[in-house]
Amino acid sequence: MLDYEKLLELRSKELASIRSRYDRIAWSRLATVALSCTLVVVAWRFDGGRIAWLGALGSALAFLALVFVHARLARLRSNAEAAVAWCQRGIDRARGRWGAFPDRGDRFADDDHPYALDLDVFGPSSLFQYLNDTRTALGARSLASWLTKAASASEIAQRQSAVRELSSRHDLREELFVAGSHQGPLPDPDPLLRWTLGKPQAPVALGWRVWAWLSPTALIAVLIGSSLGTNPSWPAVVLFVLNAAVLALLRKRLEPLIEAIGRRAEELDRYGVVLGVFERARVESPVLRDLQQHCAGASRQIARLSRLVGWLDARQNGAFRAIFGPALLWDLHWSAAIEAWQRREGDAPHRWLASLATFEALVSLASFAAEHPSYAMPELRDTLAFEAEGLGHPLIDDPKRVVNDVVLTGPGSVLLVTGSNMSGKSTLLRSMGTAAVLAMAGAPVCARKLVIGHCAVRTSMRVSDSLRDGVSRFYAELLKLKRVVESSASEPVFFLLDEVLHGTNSRERHIGARSILRTLAARSAMGAVSTHDLALADLEQTLPGQVRMVHFQEQVVEGNMTFDYKLREGIVTSGNALRWMRHVGLEVDEP
Repeated sequence: MLDYEKLLELRSKELASIRSRYDRIAWSRLATVALSCTLVVVAWRFDGGRIAWLGALGSALAFLALVFVHARLARLRSNAEAAVAWCQRGIDRARGRWGAFPDRGDRFADDDHPYALDLDVFGPSSLFQYLNDTRTALGARSLASWLTKAASASEIAQRQSAVRELSSRHDLREELFVAGSHQGPLPDPDPLLRWTLGKPQAPVALGWRVWAWLSPTALIAVLIGSSLGTNPSWPAVVLFVLNAAVLALLRKRLEPLIEAIGRRAEELDRYGVVLGVFERARVESPVLRDLQQHCAGASRQIARLSRLVGWLDARQNGAFRAIFGPALLWDLHWSAAIEAWQRREGDAPHRWLASLATFEALVSLASFAAEHPSYAMPELRDTLAFEAEGLGHPLIDDPKRVVNDVVLTGPGSVLLVTGSNMSGKSTLLRSMGTAAVLAMAGAPVCARKLVIGHCAVRTSMRVSDSLRDGVSRFYAELLKLKRVVESSASEPVFFLLDEVLHGTNSRERHIGARSILRTLAARSAMGAVSTHDLALADLEQTLPGQVRMVHFQEQVVEGNMTFDYKLREGIVTSGNALRWMRHVGLEVDEP
């Protein structure tokens, strides 16, 4: 496991050194300006002669050189600050401070998703918030998609291989984070992708392209001749007016491209840098090599497009646009060059960025694996199974986490979990669900070992009413249960149900819960159910070999309730609701 604290110490020293050099260069720049001005004053005021003028010129040239050095140090400083942030991020995760990470994935939340709300996939203190190390909007989107939809068995195997490789590549993961963090978060590339995927316009007519070269050349020649006194200047004025008319005539054609791609040179540069990191990386796993092939030459082509857009963006200066724009037919030249790039590359940018997004999602899972070397990479089976040793919840800090062995024997098996209030039933279900979600994404899980079958995770745990939609809590729960049951008819389902139908009377709850579980078991679904309804224990006899009873219990020590959160065989034999009522100060009638 990477020692983030030692690396942070090293990166902090590097940052301090760069900042010191940066400050020295800043003072040196100031000194050269002062020296140059002084020498100019001396040469002018006191007739200092050639030496003073040469000294002033030398100081000015030294200033320009220092400007370039200063700019380079500014980039190095930004990279060093990002490297420090990367180390601090790892430390924050290890110390349980990750809840302050800004990207919680709220934009991906969907209350109607089959399990995301119940398993805290998005939102505050969520799985996404913990895992996400992506720097691009597409990368975050890919990670969110992986956490909300099971990959195929082959995809899971490929991702596991890539995650294993990347988990040991601390240098590569850091470099990618640094490249993507320079000058803040990378902008959403969707506008750029919409442009690249759009239908390119037909090339500018040959006549206009010829005029775009001949007219500016002729205008420059006329101006040179006029300055030498060999010809009048009025032809230059005529050519200028004609060029302005040409730009006005082509305005409707050129403006859509300028609006779509203009002012994106810096954005393109940054994506080019991040793509360059991935292109240069030495990787071995097939999926990573395949992604690299899809990105071959991407950074070079993105850099070229950035240069073209940068030249086009010179028009943003009003004086330049008014004078040099018509004189050189600036918009026509560079718009034509950009359109040619679009026609040549086609949908390649979408492929490049999609590959980068996949790589970023893999890096996020790899960081998770690297920071938890004891976590197991799941063993995938063809049929439903869930056999976990030392299963815990990854979002619970290590000192507080209690682990349990959990075994479901195969299709149609049900784990019936009983226990008193606050004993750990819901946490167990969420631990199982989170492990399944991570396994289906190709990630390691918080367990010493996990054997799991490929499955669709379905849950009914958090249920709330809706005043806006006129839906009661009970009816909302029925709709969630209906989706779980319906899903089991068409795919292998791993279900997690918390307190089934607890919003109705005990008799109807018992009948309804039994019916649902019998249906799920008959359809070869597999899962766990937490309940206070001890009458459901008869399912162990009516569904022999399929239903297994387990429980949590509390301990009372010197009148105080404590929980060890350890899973035990059989049904719970005690409750604590009345004790909790007394604990909070509510009067309770003695039985």
